[in-house]
Amino acid sequence: MQRILVLVLLFLSRPALADIASVWALDDGTKIKATSTDHPLEAGNGVFDPAGPGINLFGARNEIIGFQVILEGGASATSNVRVLLDGIGPIENGGLTGEMDSYFVGRRIEIFLQHYLNVTTRSHDLSWWPGSDAEPAGMDGWIPDALIPLEPADSFTVPAGRNQGVWIDVFIPPDTPPGFYPGTLVVEVDGSSQSQIPVELEVLDALLPDVPTARTMLFFSGGDGDRDCMYARYSADPWGDPFDQAETMRLRHYKLGRRHRITMFISAGDAPDTHLLSRIDGSAFSSASGYAGPGEGLGQDMCSIHTYGGTLTSAQAAVWADWFNTHGPDVDYFLYIIDEPGPGEFDYINSVAQEALPVPSFVTHGPAAGLDVDIYCAAASAYSIAEADQAEAQGKQVWIYNGVRPHTGSFSTDDVAVSPRVNPLIQYKYEIPRWFFWESTYYNDFQGNRGNINVFQDPINFTNSWGDEMNGDGLLLYPGRDFIFPAEDRGIDGPLPSIRLKNWRRGVQDVEYLALARGAGEEALAAEVLDTLVPRALDEGGLSGGEAVPWEEDGEVWLQQRRRLADLFTPGVEPDGDGGTGGDDGGTAPDGTGPLDGAGGDDGGMPGDDSGSPDADAGADAGDEGGGKVEGSNCGCGTSASADLLILIPVLLVLRRRQ
Repeated sequence: MQRILVLVLLFLSRPALADIASVWALDDGTKIKATSTDHPLEAGNGVFDPAGPGINLFGARNEIIGFQVILEGGASATSNVRVLLDGIGPIENGGLTGEMDSYFVGRRIEIFLQHYLNVTTRSHDLSWWPGSDAEPAGMDGWIPDALIPLEPADSFTVPAGRNQGVWIDVFIPPDTPPGFYPGTLVVEVDGSSQSQIPVELEVLDALLPDVPTARTMLFFSGGDGDRDCMYARYSADPWGDPFDQAETMRLRHYKLGRRHRITMFISAGDAPDTHLLSRIDGSAFSSASGYAGPGEGLGQDMCSIHTYGGTLTSAQAAVWADWFNTHGPDVDYFLYIIDEPGPGEFDYINSVAQEALPVPSFVTHGPAAGLDVDIYCAAASAYSIAEADQAEAQGKQVWIYNGVRPHTGSFSTDDVAVSPRVNPLIQYKYEIPRWFFWESTYYNDFQGNRGNINVFQDPINFTNSWGDEMNGDGLLLYPGRDFIFPAEDRGIDGPLPSIRLKNWRRGVQDVEYLALARGAGEEALAAEVLDTLVPRALDEGGLSGGEAVPWEEDGEVWLQQRRRLADLFTPGVEPDGDGGTGGDDGGTAPDGTGPLDGAGGDDGGMPGDDSGSPDADAGADAGDEGGGKVEGSNCGCGTSASADLLILIPVLLVLRRRQ
């Protein structure tokens, strides 16, 4: 087989690399199940060439790119495995303190172990209409999601006959000179190097901005009134701990969101406080406060007052307005009056909004007759392009929240990798100011009366009285500690990212590629790429609930289209119109030796000690995401569904009200 060329010949120092059958790589746009050995992308993909030179990446300055390394177990398990990437050219870690409050300072390369969840019940009914063409095919079984950080000394086990994925993030500092840089990925077993795979990173002559074009807001249950939710995983006495101790944990969540270009938020109260000020003026995200990465030193761009429901007196509103005029005149701040209201609550909302002036008012409802607020936030399945245009013509803003196939991508664990990635492009295409996802730390299923959930073992973390059961809904961050389920305690005093969170970031960064292309006068190319990936979405063309998604689901196609845009910023390369590089990549290596071969790349992380991988016998999984379209998968080509599935179901797909 072709994979033997690099995957085994590089192991000549060890006759069988312990009992690891193969090592291969891919970008961040495809989920590889634990059971999907002999995956089609193993034979080659846009990041990895098994015949050499190895792993090829590209990215702009101030971008975080990610890729995956898949280790396939042989006839027996292999323990004490490490995956190392010490540096790529000048990009390397340095000055790490080992403290969680300064975790990102000097950390340019992160390595994560992929943790797998066994999905046996598909999500229903909040992300898609179950059994319809909108439901992503083949996304059950052992699916990777949680990412466990690995330090250089950390090792893990590759199970027999199973894949163990490793995710690698590479932050390209803004001052990195454009060019081609080499590195070496090393796989060690028992402290001995078993495999060395060349890595090449092309740093583009482009700089991603610190302020995202696609603005976001991601709630987490970190408020003082929610200590039985997120914070309970980090403390034996969550209600008894002092405020500053809980605030420290909150700030670690804010920093992780910033590192992913996502704005995290909780609920502000009746008046501002000093902790809010540090986030608004940017001091909470400074190097002195222990943050480094995109958006360093910049203030938070939104603030929600009384999140999920509350009121302000006119005097309180005046204090808020004066405070933001002084400290954050460009911040989107608002009073979150009520969540998912019905028509019978419109009069109440209007009166509360009037009392709270000049503070802008916000509700999770689309524009509607009799409802008068400043910011409408429509559910993804109920977003009307025409109604949004009409409201905006009247001086209102219309945002969007959550995700429902086929109208948008979803955030469910049992969806394709690019599903969260598509949403920023939809946001950009239809000029939606901000995308809201309702929760990221839903560890306590209070809506389904199930209490605390072991989120590392039970993929269904959300249920409700309507009968909905969801895999990973409201769960984009995993707890690094766990006082409720001690067996799952990773000993990391801060939140852990997910593959879904990283794909949301990838989409936010993809939007910057489109914006850079347009800024370079390549409007036609940017429009062609955007239309290739997202021909239509929302309710355009009468798109309704049971249809297949019209947007592209294949991560390799997303990589090809990103490469087309990247070629605009590679010296000496003209885009060739089909996603290729037009031949040689061109450009000059940083040492002046001339052009280097290779293209491709994307967004990633590294390994850990507990994969959650199953012990069952191995075998290829035909339902997994593949290279190109895997047989049996949803092609995303807008194929017509049967008439009884083409019923618009916006209300049924959004009911998840917090009480």
